[in-house]
Amino acid sequence: MPRIGADDAAAIAAARPLVDSHCHLLLLDERGMLDESLQGAVEGGVEQIVTVGISLDDSDGNRRIAEEHPGVFFTVGWHPHEKAAPDAAQMRALDELVRHPRAVAVGEIGLDQYWRPGYHEVPMEVQRRSMRAMLELAATHGKPVVVHDRDAHDEVLAALDEVPGVRGVMHCFSGDAAFARRCTDRGFLCSFAGTVTFPRSEGIQSAARTVGDEWLVVETDAPFLAPVPYRGRPNQPGYVGATCAAVARLRDSDPSTLAATATANGRRLFGLPGPSGGDVLRGA
Repeated sequence: MPRIGADDAAAIAAARPLVDSHCHLLLLDERGMLDESLQGAVEGGVEQIVTVGISLDDSDGNRRIAEEHPGVFFTVGWHPHEKAAPDAAQMRALDELVRHPRAVAVGEIGLDQYWRPGYHEVPMEVQRRSMRAMLELAATHGKPVVVHDRDAHDEVLAALDEVPGVRGVMHCFSGDAAFARRCTDRGFLCSFAGTVTFPRSEGIQSAARTVGDEWLVVETDAPFLAPVPYRGRPNQPGYVGATCAAVARLRDSDPSTLAATATANGRRLFGLPGPSGGDVLRGA
């Protein structure tokens, strides 16, 4: 693990309390890391987690985890890597699932034009049908959407414009400051993940410096994209403080102040209860 200085460690410790606005607890559970990750989240100052669905079965598995753990909420999604758009029966099941009281959004949905052997081979027309079906599901239920956008900025915004009134968050924001403005103009927040701490991420860092306070949240995307100083490890929700501290440093802001801002924005976006409601993570 890369070494960090005392100032960095203090900044990470100060970045709390937090909401991890996007992670995949079911994938951590499949690695045998769920209990470890939830305990680490509590120790890292994370009060609430949004665990994100990528298919019907995955969303239902995240529902189970959310039901079993205070402070955990879930989304109902259909990832652009799914080989086919949801059929009628699957849409009925997704519609039922999104009505669950702990379902806070529709996502992860979107478009992915990063083509690499072994990564995905889903044709864009299939991806577009999937995204449109899920956007309409969100509009029907008045839910925010969690958008996956990889190398597809213009296409994603065009798809969002086709379903007026849908709002949400650009997950693992990968654009620059100009693209961030195009997103916020449409009512979408920008969610900064561990990528903001990576070398050669100047565009993402420029967005993190300039996006308005009311338009940013932080996430882990665990088990993926662990931030510096945890690169090389499976990511966990407890590491979100490192991302928050990095964004604070870029904005010349106090980490605790930025944590409060990102947490308030995450709770507003997903309709999460405040800590006084008691629906927060609990340690062992």
